Amino acid sequence: MKILIYSLLALLLLLVGAWFYTPYLDRYEPSGQVDIAELSAPVRIVRDDKGIPYVFAENLDDVVLGQGFVMAQDRLFQIHMMRLLAQGRLSELIGEAGLPMDTLVRVLNIPAIGRKQTALLSSEERRYYQRYIDGVNAYLRERGDELTLPLRSKPPPPWTLDELITSQVFNYWGSTVNWREELLSQALIDHLGVDVASQISQITINADDEHRARSESNYSYQRSSPVSPRLPEQHDSSDLLDPLPAPDHQGSNTWITGSAKSVGGMPIVASDPHIDARRLPGFWYPIGLITPELRAVGAGVGGSPGIGIGRTDDIAWGITNGYGDMVDLYIEKIDPHNPDNYLEGKISIPFTVREEIIRIKDSDSPDGFRQQLLTVRATGRGPIITDHKLGQGSSHTLSMRWAAPEFMGPRMSARDLLLAKNVDQALTALGHAAMPLTYVVADMAGNIARTGTGFIPRRVRGDGAAPLPVVDSSDSWDGRIPSTEMPQVLNPEQHWLGSANHRILAEDYPHHYSTFFAHSWRYRRIREQMHNIDQWATADHWQLQLDTKNMFAERLAPIMAQALLQYEETQQLGELLSQWNYIDDATRPEPLIFQSMLRHYAKAVVIDELGEGLSKQYLNDYYYWHERITKITMDENSSWLDDITTEKKETRDDLFVRAGHSALTELVALYGDNPERWSWGEAHTITFSHPLISGKLAANWLGGGTYPAHGSGETLNRAAYKYGQPYETTFFASMRMVMDLADSEKIEAHIPGGVSERLFDPHMTNMLPNWVSGKPDYWWFSDEAIEAHAVSEMVLTP
Repeated sequence: MKILIYSLLALLLLLVGAWFYTPYLDRYEPSGQVDIAELSAPVRIVRDDKGIPYVFAENLDDVVLGQGFVMAQDRLFQIHMMRLLAQGRLSELIGEAGLPMDTLVRVLNIPAIGRKQTALLSSEERRYYQRYIDGVNAYLRERGDELTLPLRSKPPPPWTLDELITSQVFNYWGSTVNWREELLSQALIDHLGVDVASQISQITINADDEHRARSESNYSYQRSSPVSPRLPEQHDSSDLLDPLPAPDHQGSNTWITGSAKSVGGMPIVASDPHIDARRLPGFWYPIGLITPELRAVGAGVGGSPGIGIGRTDDIAWGITNGYGDMVDLYIEKIDPHNPDNYLEGKISIPFTVREEIIRIKDSDSPDGFRQQLLTVRATGRGPIITDHKLGQGSSHTLSMRWAAPEFMGPRMSARDLLLAKNVDQALTALGHAAMPLTYVVADMAGNIARTGTGFIPRRVRGDGAAPLPVVDSSDSWDGRIPSTEMPQVLNPEQHWLGSANHRILAEDYPHHYSTFFAHSWRYRRIREQMHNIDQWATADHWQLQLDTKNMFAERLAPIMAQALLQYEETQQLGELLSQWNYIDDATRPEPLIFQSMLRHYAKAVVIDELGEGLSKQYLNDYYYWHERITKITMDENSSWLDDITTEKKETRDDLFVRAGHSALTELVALYGDNPERWSWGEAHTITFSHPLISGKLAANWLGGGTYPAHGSGETLNRAAYKYGQPYETTFFASMRMVMDLADSEKIEAHIPGGVSERLFDPHMTNMLPNWVSGKPDYWWFSDEAIEAHAVSEMVLTP
């Protein structure tokens, strides 16, 4: 008995000791002094109680070096991952699962494009990025004994300038998603023919002017010559996108209230970028950069100097994905007499060929890695993507042309934006930005602006909606759209402006900027509230970021309810939807009923024409079908409402009732037979996982946990799920930030995680509770506020 008691006591002591010791397993020293030869003067790094570093230096060179140092201290594994991703070397770390991404990176030849961009940099740009690398490498050199735990057994090599710029180029690609829609459009054309495919192509809407709603006739798959469609029974390209990583449809909300509409008499900028940030500590890195000439506070990203979203003494800015179309796909024609050549008209041209070797982690190989040879063919337009399962199932040979490498120059915009003194200078800086984003910018003089960015080609043939057949050697691009001709608004009379990834183009916009944008529902809600509230305080901006009114449901749910009320089996669902206030409240059943109904209804609309495989691809492309399904629903005579596999001619109500039965079958089995007791948050959750260990069980012990999620894909408080994986939230506000230029003390912001990636560090999750509750944290802006909340100080000395 005594042995058992002693054993239990020993186990208890061991557990208690482990509990107290674990925080020290992966820690670093935030105080003290570090000698760094590359500095010209001392740098102070002050951290507040959230762990946010504020870097004080005498000049831009040293403050950027300090940023690189603290980024390595907090996020070394994250930036190492980004380096491997950008170089097409993810498989070296995670094995076979990294092969699709590595293949895409190598086919695009992103490392070579990165080297090209590095060679073009001006001396100022080169120095700016090099100083950041100097800071990262100084940490590797001077603090190698405290590297983050996953890297201690094999420390990463020092960074090079080429590698850093390559990771910037990889980020350009990360916001370039429209090419996926071209593949989907081609699959629809092959299956249905051009005319029928146009009936379910994407509709994009400029909600600022309803008569400018751009219908399917505007995106007609413009072609230089006809391509014969294939009938469904002849060819099914439904697996065209199967091997590709699922589209994220990155987005955001961002808006500004001008001086006349803001309580403090100065512009207020709100920005909440939407990405998958479930893996702790999150995507964004809060930081302050302070010199005698510069004061900037906001959020940076791993592997990049400066501020991605934030404010300085002079300006504040936010971003969304603008969906400017930087990629075109082309249908190449192989020379029938020489398969090593392709044709441009009657001219036969040899493919250029290069070889890439991908190393894949493999425990069965003698040295732990196996090699895979990748042979990349290319035309004058770009690499052939259908050779590498990037267009599997297509009967076409497709090449990809990306604008980024064609229009790169000596400037990359980040440094110039950081140093801009007003909106005009900010717009000039953003003219050099390669990434296809929409920026909103405000300055201390009260000016506000919204502008598109990116290297968008000026198309003279085709509109980018579907792959363009190559008919001769003529170029379908005539340079890029000049920065002065990008979609832009400056100081509007309404005293506010914003973007929710919707179509911001006027009907008479002269260029083929893009055929792909987000649905209009989120922007409609911004517009509605801007018209409802005359004077805005920061609290109002926060409430709008947390808003869960579903404008799409407001339009569709009453029609659903009317159909469901006709039948006893679905009557209760109809009653709940008819009484709903269209708020996607996690505690209520109505959002769950609506989302389940929507999924089953949308599938019923298209599956009879598209088949199981292609309908899955279509419905997984959330933005592509959202406004289209609405249009079909509102047209009670649409042929798409009839199920062509039955003798009966179905109506809209028939499909809604069918969807109601499917929803009942799905939800009763999961949540019981009383719909009034269902809740959206029981099904619709979000899980924040450990940096190295995924899964809900592990998240509860080692990560941030699992929470019911308010909102949906259609609300400003974004909580979107993938159609094929209901209803787990994968796409949400990776940060919320409100910046009042009248407030010189702070900005209000939070992220769903923390500053540090280090295991068991409290700063990995310490901002998550406020993110979940919607309460803002304060990121300090003034010297006085920073010093008042300082908890540690480190000095870097020359």
